[in-house]
Amino acid sequence: MQFKVEQVGAPTGVARATLLVPLLILLLVTFGLIALFSAGYSMSLREPTAAVARQLAYTPIALLLGWLAWRVDLDRLRELRWPLFGLVLLLLLLARMPGIGRMVNGSWRWIDFGLFRLQPSDLAKVVLVILVADHIARWQRRSLPIREPFVTLSGRQPYLFTRGRWEDLRDGFLRPMLPVLGICAGIALGPDLGTIVLCCFVAFAMLFVGGARLSYLGATLALGSVAFTYLILNWGSRLRRFLSFLDPEGRQGDESYQLFQGMLAFAVGGVTGAGPGNGLQQRAYLPEAHTDFVFTIIGEEWGLVATVGVAGIYLLVFHLVMRELRACTDLFRLSLALGCVLFLTLQALVNMCVVTGLLPTKGISLPFVSYGGTNLVTSAVLIGLMLNALRDGGRPALRPAVVPASAP
Repeated sequence: MQFKVEQVGAPTGVARATLLVPLLILLLVTFGLIALFSAGYSMSLREPTAAVARQLAYTPIALLLGWLAWRVDLDRLRELRWPLFGLVLLLLLLARMPGIGRMVNGSWRWIDFGLFRLQPSDLAKVVLVILVADHIARWQRRSLPIREPFVTLSGRQPYLFTRGRWEDLRDGFLRPMLPVLGICAGIALGPDLGTIVLCCFVAFAMLFVGGARLSYLGATLALGSVAFTYLILNWGSRLRRFLSFLDPEGRQGDESYQLFQGMLAFAVGGVTGAGPGNGLQQRAYLPEAHTDFVFTIIGEEWGLVATVGVAGIYLLVFHLVMRELRACTDLFRLSLALGCVLFLTLQALVNMCVVTGLLPTKGISLPFVSYGGTNLVTSAVLIGLMLNALRDGGRPALRPAVVPASAP
């Protein structure tokens, strides 16, 4: 009896996801450019196309870097995780330094290079998912059972398991959280509380699926909530912003002005919208509508149909990726793809909740739609890494096949 090893191609579902997800993202980018063209009237009546022109300039760069992320060797990328971590921390520190960093609306989040501005907190998202995914894969106790990666969700033994309770706490939770806390500390120099909360939620979700004990995650979440509440209560501007979220109509002349005007835009748009280019809010009432509040422009000019369609695209991307992750046999690639899709979809969800008054106002952009070169490039890189992980992790690499022995 002889054994032959044959290569198995990627499952049909993975190939379908690899095709559909880029098409959905291109649809979002195209729709975002159309919305930015309308939003340009709120920036300058003399240059109504300034926003869309800048975004168009970043689009080919984003496509190129997204393609490179799709083709990069993920194992080689894992080896560079700590140099990338150090680079991100340095950039976050430089963004806070006067003369190098640039303050916009009271926040130090950008580094001005003249021709373009870089937002290091966006790059930190990519490094965070690589670090956490690497740790989950590195500290698993046993090999990943084929076709059953979500053992935590099915009640079986978790991956992150060591000899005793202390080793389990140290290796299964504290060690992966240290670089996460380092990244959050660098982002806090901005400050940017919204991005910090987003990073923590993504890291917690990755660790939960990877097998970290729920007791560790729950206790940390409770302590973080207490600390966050104390910080808000003792931070005047953030407290006023939170109170304005609770009463947007009563504070429409103050902190909740932008939120109230955005809500009016949705009301004016109705079901079918006022028509492309016919929106009034971004022309005279809604400041900087092309950035975080671009979703309100979609609601006013294209109506409920378009806003539900945009939200549905993010939901469909999440569904496609999560469905294919169940066929992933490599824990690093599974965790990497999970972190990438969570960053994109949770960020979109937070942005849509903010502009509709369901969450306090935060500077969270809508991926692929809001104006911003770093946001567009980072989102494309996340998509590229996600598709890369699905392609490599979704195929059982080798399968033994039994064939009859050849005659002597």
